[in-house]
Amino acid sequence: MISEKLSLSLDALTPERLFAWTRPMLYAGLAFGLLLVVLGTWLSPLLLAVLAIVCLGGLAFGFLARNEMALLCAILAGFVVSANYEAGFQIQEIFYGLLYFGYLTYWFISRFLFYRDRVLKTPIDWALFLFLVYVTLSLGLTPLLGGNIQFAISEWLAITMLAFYFPIKEICIRRAGLLPQKPILISLGFVTLFIALRNFWFYQADINNAEFLWQIATGRVVTNEHVLLMGGLMALTILLYSRKKIHVAAIAGVFTLLSAGIVIGQSRALWVSYMLGIAVIFLCVNRKKKFWIVSMAALGGIVFFAVGTLVFDNFFSLIIAGLTERFLSLQTATVKDLSLINRFFEARAALEYIVMNPIVGYGFGVPIKYYSLVYEWTHETSFIHNGPVGIWYRHGLIGLGLLGTFYIGTIARTIRILRIPASARIDRIVAIFVMACLIAESLVGNTENPFATGDKTLFIGALAGLAAASAHNTAQRTQAKPHVA
Repeated sequence: MISEKLSLSLDALTPERLFAWTRPMLYAGLAFGLLLVVLGTWLSPLLLAVLAIVCLGGLAFGFLARNEMALLCAILAGFVVSANYEAGFQIQEIFYGLLYFGYLTYWFISRFLFYRDRVLKTPIDWALFLFLVYVTLSLGLTPLLGGNIQFAISEWLAITMLAFYFPIKEICIRRAGLLPQKPILISLGFVTLFIALRNFWFYQADINNAEFLWQIATGRVVTNEHVLLMGGLMALTILLYSRKKIHVAAIAGVFTLLSAGIVIGQSRALWVSYMLGIAVIFLCVNRKKKFWIVSMAALGGIVFFAVGTLVFDNFFSLIIAGLTERFLSLQTATVKDLSLINRFFEARAALEYIVMNPIVGYGFGVPIKYYSLVYEWTHETSFIHNGPVGIWYRHGLIGLGLLGTFYIGTIARTIRILRIPASARIDRIVAIFVMACLIAESLVGNTENPFATGDKTLFIGALAGLAAASAHNTAQRTQAKPHVA
């Protein structure tokens, strides 16, 4: 009887009724907020300018909310305001966090309660959803095990970026005939371009401020490099399938810029992973496109040297010397690079903690202690560079199994798409670059955790959502194709 009443009440729940029930609370909140604004403006005139910006942002948000695709793309592109690793919570990060988290919250509530859509359709969907639920519940472990609440919230928010998988998958399935992948890829491309240009700006500033020659040779900018890796592999795949000359020229420029951004980062693990991703793309395309890849590699190298000589003038020879030395040290990095060796010690220490609690994990913000070869003292940190070990330590075998199912299942999806001759061109493009990105990330993830910061998880979630939609559309197209006896 109680379950029947609950079912009836849920059936009667509509956005209009929910608004009617919560209207008094909304008015009270607005009145209280207005009172705080008046008081704050009287105490600090600077708040008036902030209020004006917030109002303009609210109007823009209201305009975008009329178009679901525009709103989703704006939120994806808006990540640029928080694309940094500054200590603590910055005001722009807080605003963006409220925006994207509010959007995801509304999306899930509306789908589960209002529209009653079947959001969880496949084992991969269920794996990611259960993982997000599990890690959210694991926040309760932080105070019990003496973890840092601020670090825990930051780590949890980074993981929740994976949830963009669901709205991206849904909108690409629902609007399959309108190429919905295009605006989403443009939004992600905007983020990668912004990061690349910002990194070059920082790199140029470091060169100009250098006091010694060795600072020029070893100068590097390592912020958001994983985004550049995934963006570069996306650009290369789209370039290979582009038909119009203007598109080829524009995307070739983007690919060269992103590749150069990876080079100046001087991360050997990222270099090797980027080459692995390109190798995956190379294996997935025909002979003509393979020739294109080799040609673009040669042309890109020429452009890099030409532009570098013009921009950095006499310093460019020092930069090339530093890059060459860095590249040649790949063979000895595991025995001579103190930072890399220290990460192995860190992973081994985390495994010792895992042995004591392998199933449930320790949750967010709970530190491990180990002797650091870099700092030369006992270091305490909740950040573990090895991705799989980091997930296992935080979320146990439960979390590792769920996330592994989602990650490996997405790669398997892309392989199935490529094995179907009837798959559409856009679906093949998506399958190739998603496979390349995830395989490349699985390699670099052994020394640089791909699930530790929001930039990486945002792109992984978005790419997986695109792959899920392509897999669904390909399956629908295959089933709809008439069979000839």
